[in-house]
Amino acid sequence: MSYGAQTEYGKLRKVLMHRPNEGMRAVTAGNKNDYLFRAPVYWKAFQEEHDFLTDALKGDGIDIVMLTDLLDDRHTQIAETLPNLVYTRDVGMVTKAGASILRMAYPTRFVEPTIIEKAFNKLNIPIANKVTPPGIVEGGDFVWCNKDTPMMGYGTRSNEHGVFQMRDTLLGYCVKEFVAQPLPSWRVHLDGALMMMSPDLALFYPTALKLFPAYIYNEDGVELMWLEDYLKEKDVELIYCNDTEIRVFGSNIVGLGDGKCVSYEWNERIIPLLEDRGFDVISIPGSQLAIGGGGPHCMTCPILRDD
Repeated sequence: MSYGAQTEYGKLRKVLMHRPNEGMRAVTAGNKNDYLFRAPVYWKAFQEEHDFLTDALKGDGIDIVMLTDLLDDRHTQIAETLPNLVYTRDVGMVTKAGASILRMAYPTRFVEPTIIEKAFNKLNIPIANKVTPPGIVEGGDFVWCNKDTPMMGYGTRSNEHGVFQMRDTLLGYCVKEFVAQPLPSWRVHLDGALMMMSPDLALFYPTALKLFPAYIYNEDGVELMWLEDYLKEKDVELIYCNDTEIRVFGSNIVGLGDGKCVSYEWNERIIPLLEDRGFDVISIPGSQLAIGGGGPHCMTCPILRDD
């Protein structure tokens, strides 16, 4: 099988990314909220920082597929006017069942799923499902506990209708358990509060993840459980992140496999903690990337990953 990515830490083989360009100039001080950016960015610096990320992945032998290489001229032109499309993780997800075409919460991103679907078609990845109204699902709300268990956050960018659609697509087909975690109104995505670094280690932000219990769906039905307890019962060690770290994407790390991962360079407390546990952390600059509201995890849409 040439597709399927159902862990955060197995060897990453192939990934879909989108290199930003001058289209980033569309974000201004007057419309930054419409574009979901914290502020306007300098597009050349944004592009250079993105190149640091792609170079890190290429250096580890990962096959990087650029989105515009899969599109015709007309759709390429449209893609290059969409600043948020750099965060490819949010728009699609590839499991062993095929590609899920997700549905964005805000108008600035509404057209992105149509573009991603064209890319997956070009890659000959079957479409497992398309999230339909009133469902909303963004890929940043997915963190894989292991190959059999996705954890999905929902609140501001994904909703309960989306949870049910994704659960019904995956549960019993390519996963054995489906965890749905309600998020507070101020938490954007789950991957900004939780990241599985290995089968037995996770970054965890208790301020966001200890407010509401999670729903654990499996063949026996559904149970309620605190996510912290759920992970500890699986013998997962938790590194707790603080408010400042979460603000600057401290948990938004992308795993490359074999104990390697990529983090923003200012993650000065978490990086040594990971290194003490045997991780090889590749640090990249991201002062412009972070203004867009995402981290290394957000900018990668895995196509193929080992379990």
